Amino acid sequence: MNGFARARKLRYVTVDILPLRSLLLALFLMCGIFAGYVVSGRLAGETGSELQRYFDGYLALAGERAGNVETAAQTVACFFRAPVLAFLFGFASIGVAMLPLLFAAQGFVLSFSLFSFAAAIGRESFLLLVALFAFRMLFVLPCTFVLGSAALEKSYALALLSVGGGKRTRPVVYGSPYWYRFAVCCVCLSVGSVLELWLVPLLLAA
Repeated sequence: MNGFARARKLRYVTVDILPLRSLLLALFLMCGIFAGYVVSGRLAGETGSELQRYFDGYLALAGERAGNVETAAQTVACFFRAPVLAFLFGFASIGVAMLPLLFAAQGFVLSFSLFSFAAAIGRESFLLLVALFAFRMLFVLPCTFVLGSAALEKSYALALLSVGGGKRTRPVVYGSPYWYRFAVCCVCLSVGSVLELWLVPLLLAA
């Protein structure tokens, strides 16, 4: 294989692994993370003491909150809301615009929360930050990205269908891979929710 053919194959594999829709969502996610970092830095002086009181109260009640139904519901909602929204936007042409905004908002919320708490409790409590945010970053972000990337493809096809007045030769089909991906992500998110509800109180107590 000559150099030109090898370069063409490399470009093909790269585009196939990292399609433009994934790069677009990653860009909006990074913009949200950066915006959260900037805003948290500007509000650190105003919210630092309040977050410290909240964190102290959370630590004091961590054991009681572990088996609380309300806490479990809030945790499940935090894990599922962004991935499920990303999945549902795949059924509407408006998802072309809403999915990037969803990723920007997701990045902003996680970044703002993380850096705000980091500024409030100090570097000596870094391990507590890992305990609080690790599971959500490990489970929520990848699942949202996987579902959002597939949903953006479907939403874009729906948008083209709407613009073309329904004259596309190939209709938008939600095959079994689309539903299988959603089911696998739901299982992963459920596992992440259980791990956070089980392990975070133990880590905070330790």
